[in-house]
Amino acid sequence: MSKPSVVKIVQEFMLKANRPYAINDVVDGCGKDLGKSAIQKSLDSLVDKDILIMKMYGKNKIYFPKQNTNTAELKKDVFLAKQKLAQVRQVLKSKENQLSEMQTKLRSLSKIKTVAQLEEEKENLMDDIRNINERLRHYEAQEKEAKLSAQDVKKIEAKYANVSTAYRKRKRICTDMLDAILEGYPKTKKALIADIGLETDDDVGFKIELKR
Repeated sequence: MSKPSVVKIVQEFMLKANRPYAINDVVDGCGKDLGKSAIQKSLDSLVDKDILIMKMYGKNKIYFPKQNTNTAELKKDVFLAKQKLAQVRQVLKSKENQLSEMQTKLRSLSKIKTVAQLEEEKENLMDDIRNINERLRHYEAQEKEAKLSAQDVKKIEAKYANVSTAYRKRKRICTDMLDAILEGYPKTKKALIADIGLETDDDVGFKIELKR
């Protein structure tokens, strides 16, 4: 390859990169097929033409393009750089806000019981309600023979009301969690319940008149 061609390739590489390079870096960037000797001569030629500047760092020669000293051009470059920086800062701020929101949601989710835990509590409450219903039926049968005292009735009603309230609360939490999952779930609520293996009251034939 002719010397002018090598000089042109080296010049284009250096001006486009616009950063300091040692001879080995230029060889790697321009291609070893040009020959290290030819590239070295091209660098020296570009220094002589005042296109590149050469500085000695220890025993190494470092080459870099001569920077534009045109004030108008420099001001334009600074203005564009500031615009770019402002855009990057805006994007960074947006990402930081998104990260903060996600961290807040994550902290709140870590305090929420899992579906499995809520299902276990729900089953326990359903067992309690079944037991109370059985006791109520037993008391109703006994009532034909002997009336319950007013105090006994109040105790039973109070316990029944407490269990009913707890059951409604756990059921509402389960429903809220399902609704939250559904916001990013591609299928229907019925499909979600089937996918995670939940059993509804209807599935197990559980029916009760809850105290309000």
